[in-house]
Amino acid sequence: MVFTTTNLFRGIPCPEGARCALTNCIFAHDLRPAKQQPAAASGSQQTESTAPADTHDREPAAKRRRVAYDTLEDKPPSRADLIRTQLAKERSKPTTGKPEPAKTTPSSLTRTVSPPVKTTKSATSSQAAPANKTTPAVVTKPVASTAKLTLNPRIVPNDPAGHVKRTLYLKHLHAEMARLNQLVIDRSKSGPVQFKAGLMLDELELIQLALDEEEKLARGHSSVYGNVVKNRIAAYRKMVADDWIVNLKTTSLFTSKNAPPARAPGVPDPPKVIETGLSPREEVAVLAHLVIKDQLPLAKFGYIPTPPTAEQAAEAAAAVEASRNYEICDRCSSRFQVFPNRNEEGLLASNGPCRHHPNRKVFPQRTKADTGPKEPYYPCCNEVIGRPGCTESEHHVFKASSPARLAAVLPFVSTPENAQPARTSKGGRVGAVAFDCEMGHTTLGLELIRLTAVSWPLGEELVDVLVRPLGIVLDLNSRFSGVWPEDMAHAIPYDSFRTSATPTVTALPSDGAAPSTASRPALPIVETPQRARDLLCAFLTPLTPLIGHAIENDLNATRLCHPAVIDTIIAFPHPKGLPMRFGLKMLSARHLGRQIQQGGARGHDSLEDARATGDLARVKVGECWRGMRGRGWKFDGGGVLVEPEGGDRERGVVGLRKKRVNGVEGPGGGAAEEGGGGGLKAFLERGMGEGEGVGAATHKLSTAYLEDG
Repeated sequence: MVFTTTNLFRGIPCPEGARCALTNCIFAHDLRPAKQQPAAASGSQQTESTAPADTHDREPAAKRRRVAYDTLEDKPPSRADLIRTQLAKERSKPTTGKPEPAKTTPSSLTRTVSPPVKTTKSATSSQAAPANKTTPAVVTKPVASTAKLTLNPRIVPNDPAGHVKRTLYLKHLHAEMARLNQLVIDRSKSGPVQFKAGLMLDELELIQLALDEEEKLARGHSSVYGNVVKNRIAAYRKMVADDWIVNLKTTSLFTSKNAPPARAPGVPDPPKVIETGLSPREEVAVLAHLVIKDQLPLAKFGYIPTPPTAEQAAEAAAAVEASRNYEICDRCSSRFQVFPNRNEEGLLASNGPCRHHPNRKVFPQRTKADTGPKEPYYPCCNEVIGRPGCTESEHHVFKASSPARLAAVLPFVSTPENAQPARTSKGGRVGAVAFDCEMGHTTLGLELIRLTAVSWPLGEELVDVLVRPLGIVLDLNSRFSGVWPEDMAHAIPYDSFRTSATPTVTALPSDGAAPSTASRPALPIVETPQRARDLLCAFLTPLTPLIGHAIENDLNATRLCHPAVIDTIIAFPHPKGLPMRFGLKMLSARHLGRQIQQGGARGHDSLEDARATGDLARVKVGECWRGMRGRGWKFDGGGVLVEPEGGDRERGVVGLRKKRVNGVEGPGGGAAEEGGGGGLKAFLERGMGEGEGVGAATHKLSTAYLEDG
């Protein structure tokens, strides 16, 4: 049996000792030379060892064994040791005067080895050096992936035509895009139009655009990929520079190039800067196109276009008296009786305290994953509909909504003629007014308790007064109106407000439990709603645009019928139409990037709401002007709008399509919501004729649109 030589048992003596017959034994064998024996013994051994070889009982030949030494000095020098000794002797010889060649150190021993670049988020964020160190921080910027882009189709789950055909189609798409991009570059060099960077692409961006286009077709039209991509290539071949610009503005590449820089997580975005490209006077001229032309179709949604007659108001007052002032609570739907002048017990309303939910109910949206019931609930306490209210108030309240019933309390008036409208505090003329009102509950219904108006578009404060209602106050609705009892108590008359020092009132904390040390300026107060209405009408004429959000509520509280109104509810309509509507808080966050109504339990600020409403109108004016400018409208030197020759193409096939909300003709800027600026959308819908191609006449897009990013 043969064993593989190993070193595992070399320190263990072989159990068989000298009798071991293995060729390669894994144990140690002591082969040290035996001590010299006496002559007689040696002779006998020699005689035994020199016995005839042909004897049948001779022993097998001894195998070669490894020699072991007691110390290192006993071990003879190896060949390597001899070579080292010889080299040492050569180096120790004296030199002959000739310089020895300099020894060169390998470059691998001297070059610096840089550590690998850290790619984790925590590593990159900690590369900034502390302020007390002089070594500048080194931030490694990621290499753009576009640097590796080539005309190689991207991998899709189901390849519709194979790599070879897709590559061929991709090259054709890229070639046509490069041709159109060169037309734009040449036009920018030779013409007066100043194109933005997003309209002129470099080679890598063209490759990315072609890859995106081909991948979109391969993924979305795999069954008819060949036909779709061929039609797309043919469409690009027929395009001219203007067509290419319109198409490029719809791509994600153009959007990403013109997008604002990303902000750090947790940092809110700053409010958007409203840029209409117009002067204040020109904005007022465009605003006239947003005025609701006819308010009659909106009467069923609470608008009162014409004042009710005195006979109608008298009939409504008689009906209230006949019903003995019984009302339905607007908050808890309980039936109660109102005592306008208090009853014998000194009560203002019957049926005890009112338990209600202060917030409106929410209807949760169902998804495919929802299997159980989803009931509407109140967000104030998360209780489902039908549960007792979470808030208790002293009185029940009601709201009158019919025009005659409102007129029975305070008659309506139409905006009177005003030959000399009041000016702003800086002496400027008022082109338009944005206003907002706050209402509270009294024994006569929902009455005006604060009126705020600002000039438009500059937002200068015109009127901001508290109003003493006609009825006895049941609830100021402070949680939403922002008007508290101490505001009414510390207010000073409006006539003496400007001549006296502005006092302050103590503000309540967010929970309304007790007054805090924070204070804010006190507001003046007028004695009647009629006086507040007169202050507003001092800045108005029947043709002055009046801007508001859900403006019918503010006009009804003021008892004013104004023929020229702009309602942001109509300008930014809900997809489902009236009576569904978007809130001012949501519209402000979406279109202005501004968070309003953040006072919590302190309530709203009508001055803040009025300015936000006016800024929303400015956003709509900008959209409307882009559509009008694309159709040929322009301004003369005096800020007067000039209609294009032949009339506004709005009446034609390629004109601006006005939205209609529940049968009401909406603002003229509605085309911006339908996909762009007026005639441009119609240009896209028109397409190109069979004879139009590379050599066809260039579309005459306006310079303003070409320069607009």
